[in-house]
Amino acid sequence: MNKLSDQLNYTLVNIEERMELVMKIVVENDKQLVDYYDNHYNPHINQTGLLSENTRVAKDLESLASYLLYAKDSDASDDTITDYRQKRNNNREASIEKLMKVREVRKETNRSIIKTPKIKINDRDRARYPELAETGKVIKRITHLINSGIDSTGRKLTVSEIKKLKWIRTDIQKDEIAVKNELKGYIRFQNITKSDPDFHQMEFIRFDDVETMRVLLEDYAELKEYSCDDTFGYLKIIMFVFEELIEMTEINDYMKDILVWKVEGQSYDDMIVSLKEKYNIKMTKPRLSKITRETIPTMIADTYRQKREDWIYTYVLRGEYKTCSCCKNNYLATKKYFSPNKRSKSGLRPICKNCRKDKYQNDSVAKSE
Repeated sequence: MNKLSDQLNYTLVNIEERMELVMKIVVENDKQLVDYYDNHYNPHINQTGLLSENTRVAKDLESLASYLLYAKDSDASDDTITDYRQKRNNNREASIEKLMKVREVRKETNRSIIKTPKIKINDRDRARYPELAETGKVIKRITHLINSGIDSTGRKLTVSEIKKLKWIRTDIQKDEIAVKNELKGYIRFQNITKSDPDFHQMEFIRFDDVETMRVLLEDYAELKEYSCDDTFGYLKIIMFVFEELIEMTEINDYMKDILVWKVEGQSYDDMIVSLKEKYNIKMTKPRLSKITRETIPTMIADTYRQKREDWIYTYVLRGEYKTCSCCKNNYLATKKYFSPNKRSKSGLRPICKNCRKDKYQNDSVAKSE
């Protein structure tokens, strides 16, 4: 089926003219559309999921819809169209500015607002409610493990394990506040409390965007703390997916330490000293800045793109695969993984780009020696 959006005429301004053109395009391609949805379309795909916005036909139809939505309404004023366009863009585009605005919501400048008093758990609460007494014991055990750095078997805990214990303790403390709030039955006056941050605007965040990954990495600790209170929003899911992507990304050992130190808030000076002592690597502040702001976020975004591609070609599309004659790994038979070779039957070289790159680097090192 031909690309429908190629037939659009953007010189047309009014909605009536654009509607007439779209109807003409749909009528001319009616048989192809019916054939696609009858014989090729997979009805089991979740229409709000990943593929609904990435299939070629879906994107093409969305282009037709956008063509109509952005037309000038002959019965409406310019101001109305401008406001509508701005509102629609704000709801559909996941810009980094929205992410940063969420962080600034809590900065309240109006002192006349009566704030909701914080709920704290004390010894009387634990003595009165068995639920809080049990969670108090768990918190004490976790705190002891964090302070001692040794588990119940006598094994020394790693920095990553201690960090996870701190997050677990924080989650339990948050749950305690919710439990006490329900047990004591506090009354909240909605008209005098300030509004909560709108985490729903983060629904459209793209994990294949390097700038988004950079912001999530730099503000990880603060966003992770926010996610504990974001029970019904998207922030908790976003942080969970972000952590999964980090675990799936193949990062060098020294870069993993840089990532952990960055999250913990260490300065570049401390990182340089630690890298010299642990790996005997000389590092500069500009290079560290590039690693934390460009290299690692790019690697995380590439991991997401690769996982998305694997999912699409595993469950929906049928891709042609080719085995690298060097590493024996299977890759899609595309120019993304293999360099072109006109003499080959497949039109591609037998060795993947990664192996050719490694071979070139090894040969360069051998010549220099």
